[in-house]
Amino acid sequence: MNITDKIIEKAIKELKTLVSIPSYEDCTEIQEYLKYRLSYIPFKKQFIPKEVNGKQQYNLVYLPKDKPILINTHTDTVPPIDMENPFTLRKQENRLIGRGTADTKGLIASLIVALDLFKENYPDKEIPVSLAFTVDEENHSALGSLKLLEIADNITHAIVLEPTYGKICTKQMGTYEFEINVITPSCHASEFEKFDNPAKEAFKFINDIEKNLNRAVNIINFQSGWEYYAIPKNAKVLAEVKVFENEDINNIESKLKNLAFNHKHEIEIAPIDVENFLNLADEKITNLLSIAYEKALNKKPDFGIMPSWTDASNLYKKNIKSVVFGFSSLKDAHTEREYITTEEIEKMIKILYSFFSILIQPQP
Repeated sequence: MNITDKIIEKAIKELKTLVSIPSYEDCTEIQEYLKYRLSYIPFKKQFIPKEVNGKQQYNLVYLPKDKPILINTHTDTVPPIDMENPFTLRKQENRLIGRGTADTKGLIASLIVALDLFKENYPDKEIPVSLAFTVDEENHSALGSLKLLEIADNITHAIVLEPTYGKICTKQMGTYEFEINVITPSCHASEFEKFDNPAKEAFKFINDIEKNLNRAVNIINFQSGWEYYAIPKNAKVLAEVKVFENEDINNIESKLKNLAFNHKHEIEIAPIDVENFLNLADEKITNLLSIAYEKALNKKPDFGIMPSWTDASNLYKKNIKSVVFGFSSLKDAHTEREYITTEEIEKMIKILYSFFSILIQPQP
């Protein structure tokens, strides 16, 4: 498929519109836009048990019984945080910057244009995939994809669009998220050298964890200290470690508890969120996307492990075989640098169009 400059400009225009619609809390406006924009697809609303400002949140779904392959992505984003002008698309050389450009509005814009191209070139053909624009992915609850399972009986395989640097991720890293509470005696701050500061002890304990588990600890949140001139009584840390393939989570938990038990100060450990390492895909969906990739870009794809939780985790619960895939930079998502490049958008359009074209051919 020859992607012209006009097609790229169309995708950038779509991305500009998507970015201009804030969707870090209420997703109803962006869902309404997608329903209007893709009016040639008979989407239905699937309401989820969540309200924002009195508005019931919902998934936008197209799940015909004869389309067992799903393309899924989430339309919610993280908040602006410290990004300037987050809802105005800015261009710096080939980078398109704005909240959600990488995760996942740049991928949605590419999908919209690929669907348009398919309808233009195959006007008598139905869209060859099921589609689900889910919400609430950026929250621990992930109610969108969880609710989707109730109506996804026809789905056997899925492509979950997420920023993966263009790697086809057939596996997903596990995580063990936990809270540490280090408790020490308080004292007048002028005598600080006579007591152990719980904040310092918390960092020492994290170093002990890294040595014992032979991996880095990610500190998500740290709380200690107060406005009084006294050494605080405790320090709380929300942290996580990665869980690797074939690793027993119970073993990780046991090691953490033993480290806490043997520490000179009282340390409480509480699991917050635990996700196993997942083998998501099977040969069918991996091969289909690989063929589409090679046909579109004239080279074989790279494969990888998705380091972050995605909606593929919930699809896994229903034995839906998935790959996680998308061009854009995961490390820059959720930051003030978040971007997708024009080249990445072009590649996404080519691959998605190629994928649709393959699916309308007789399958072996």
